[in-house]
Amino acid sequence: MRYALRFLPVLAVLASPALAETVAVAFAPPTDRVLAYHIEQHRPVAGKLSRFTADRELRFERAGDGYILHVTLRRVDSDAPGDGGEAYRAALTPLIGVEHRFHLDAKGKIVALDNSEAVSEAVIKELRQMLARFPAGSPRNRTAGNVLRLFEGLPPEGRLAMLAGEIQPLFLFAASGVEDGAGGRGLRTMAGSPLGRPVPVEGTLAVAAREGDRLTLDETLHGEGVDVTVRYGLSARSGLVERQERRLTVGPDTLTETRSLKPSQG
Repeated sequence: MRYALRFLPVLAVLASPALAETVAVAFAPPTDRVLAYHIEQHRPVAGKLSRFTADRELRFERAGDGYILHVTLRRVDSDAPGDGGEAYRAALTPLIGVEHRFHLDAKGKIVALDNSEAVSEAVIKELRQMLARFPAGSPRNRTAGNVLRLFEGLPPEGRLAMLAGEIQPLFLFAASGVEDGAGGRGLRTMAGSPLGRPVPVEGTLAVAAREGDRLTLDETLHGEGVDVTVRYGLSARSGLVERQERRLTVGPDTLTETRSLKPSQG
């Protein structure tokens, strides 16, 4: 997470192995339950391996050919020392308790935020209150000011991309096909943030295991000074990534991140 404001890179297919079987992935998310979406990241901050977490509630509602996805951030936490933890909390606190109603098309693409005006008003109001509440020059004050300037300066499509950034990974494979063959599928993207400057990386995505409609996918990417491994737990029936485990190494530093999506116990 980069203060939960991150754009999802577009993967480019380089090559497909001959005779690979294509496993069809649907997009039919459940509409009869609330889902708990937990993100936990560990990365070095000021020489200390630090934890950053965020918990959201999700609920899908059928809307024509697509869906409305109701998303509410419930909790954020970090044990990062000094400015690291304070800035993280300051960036996400304005979103806590604010329901987002994302409009998804039939293929799982987020095409709009149906209540964008209400969300924007709530976020801007809280950021301005934080500027008044926290001392000038403090980590929370600086972060609130930076986020407010960024948010107010973005066009509508930029705000949508920002607010949807942590949700997009759930739909990476929705309404598509995954090739199950020797060697996997070639990929090219950018990686490095938040540990360093993003650089081009390339590698493969391969099916590691299949059990019914459950797929385990392994992604391995390499670039100049950057190594990335990702394991996806994918439901071919719903089209949702239900678990993601990522390891990013940039030089001497390593980030690990897990994302899990499961029925809410609340």
